[in-house]
Amino acid sequence: MLRLFIFLGFLAILPLQAAPPEFNKSQITYLMQAREIEKSVVLYNRYKKNLGKHDFEVLQQMAFILLEQGARSPDRETQLLSIFGSGIASAAASLDILEAGIKSSHAETQVASIQFLGRMQDDRSDELLVKAMSSEFFFARMEAAMHLATRKHKTSVGQIESLMYRVPPQARFFFPQFFALIGTSDAISILRHLMEDRFASVRVEALLSAARFGRDDLLPAIRMNITHLNVAEQEAAAYAVGILKDTRSIKKLKRLYNSSSSNIQIAAAKSLLMLGDPSAKDFLIQKAATCNPFAIASLEEVPEGKDLLAKLCKHPDLLVRTNAAMTLLKHRDPRCKQAIMEILVRDVRDMGFTPQISIGKTMMAFKPVFSSEQQSKGMFDVRSITLSIREQLLVNAMHLPEKDFLDIAEKLFDSQQTDLIATLVTLLENLQTPAALDLLTRKAQQAGMPLIRAYCNLTLFRLGKEGPYESYLKEWISRNKDSEMIQFRPIVPMDKRLTTSSPHELTPEDSSRLLIEVYQTLSEKQQESSLAIILEAIRDGNPKNRYVLAGLLLRTLQ
Repeated sequence: MLRLFIFLGFLAILPLQAAPPEFNKSQITYLMQAREIEKSVVLYNRYKKNLGKHDFEVLQQMAFILLEQGARSPDRETQLLSIFGSGIASAAASLDILEAGIKSSHAETQVASIQFLGRMQDDRSDELLVKAMSSEFFFARMEAAMHLATRKHKTSVGQIESLMYRVPPQARFFFPQFFALIGTSDAISILRHLMEDRFASVRVEALLSAARFGRDDLLPAIRMNITHLNVAEQEAAAYAVGILKDTRSIKKLKRLYNSSSSNIQIAAAKSLLMLGDPSAKDFLIQKAATCNPFAIASLEEVPEGKDLLAKLCKHPDLLVRTNAAMTLLKHRDPRCKQAIMEILVRDVRDMGFTPQISIGKTMMAFKPVFSSEQQSKGMFDVRSITLSIREQLLVNAMHLPEKDFLDIAEKLFDSQQTDLIATLVTLLENLQTPAALDLLTRKAQQAGMPLIRAYCNLTLFRLGKEGPYESYLKEWISRNKDSEMIQFRPIVPMDKRLTTSSPHELTPEDSSRLLIEVYQTLSEKQQESSLAIILEAIRDGNPKNRYVLAGLLLRTLQ
């Protein structure tokens, strides 16, 4: 008993063990606000260790502070990175960051912010899109106008009409598509007025917009233009009545076979084909046999023209050969494969393509150009357009017989060019046949192609295949965290897009896209470890990467 009292007395004189320190959470966010980012992350890690778990609220605050700082930076590149990070996060709170983006002094930042706002569906995003209509940059206003028209916003007609009267009259050809899309009575009244504009380019666009959006109530005005003296309007009207299935125009269309303009002849034949006239097929095949590129492209809807297209795929003229191959590919005919490979695999010629639009804007073919990097230094970005064409061709090639598609895939891998690899591995992932998986597995282990190997490892990991894929990706992140993560492809302006559905958004280049996808995939698979990886990269990695990593952090927390 005496020993017990002595022991208790000994304990009493010992100093009490220090209790776990109390953390002031606001100090973590204060350091982040003060741009002491490394110290903020270090303090958060101590706080998390003491707490025994992650504090999602604090992590969200840290990420939003980073994104807001980037959006308000005077540096254009930093602004874009922050806007892209906000787009990845897709969080409602990122609207404040996108609002800062539309106030930027850089046009590209404004346009990117508007693009991301267009994906959000709430009253606040509507308000910001309306605010963007006051931008000092024309293409930023046009981007906002497109999204307001798509949403059929109550103020869209007035906003877009006001903008239209601020531009030079000859530039009003941008606007008919908006009014046709909105489709209200006042919008259609403006569209009808534009069909009588003094500039032919505006009238042509009004005719085509009415047809594309199914405005058959405007058919009487469209029919009148079939006999118009202006060649562009005649071509547009001839094509428009076919889209609107106007059988009353068949006789007029057949008379256009005798037109002196081959474009009008082809447009009339395409309309007659849509109206079910079998004679149009023979006419288009005959025109294509003369190597007319617009007629060749028109055989997309003529199965009977496949043999001619296959023959033209071997034509000595590159213009004829490439347009025939692009058209035959849409028929899923493997006879186009050799000519398609000439487009997909770059060589010393550095071949690119520029779109050739008919005068009435109803047809498009592609003209090959060489030294595309030099060509891109002018007004027209040949490299961006060419890459989008090649990516679409590769997507179309997936519909060829599997053996032919995998042969194309193998050759693309072996060429070691990286600009199509992201698209290619995604297609193989979607295919998921034993042969496709075998190709991915072989390329995941092949030496000498680090970017290709990393993409294949990522794809196999996403598919849940057994192998060292996760450890490879974590090691790859560790090796590359100090490199600049994001470099963007050039944005294609609205008037240079190949189709109305072309995305106008920030698109990372190949290595940038890979690193983002690795982080995203790891965060979707394992939240606890991915948070540690992202925080480590924010703390120790390249400072320019932090804004995108902040967006990934927010996405992981959702």
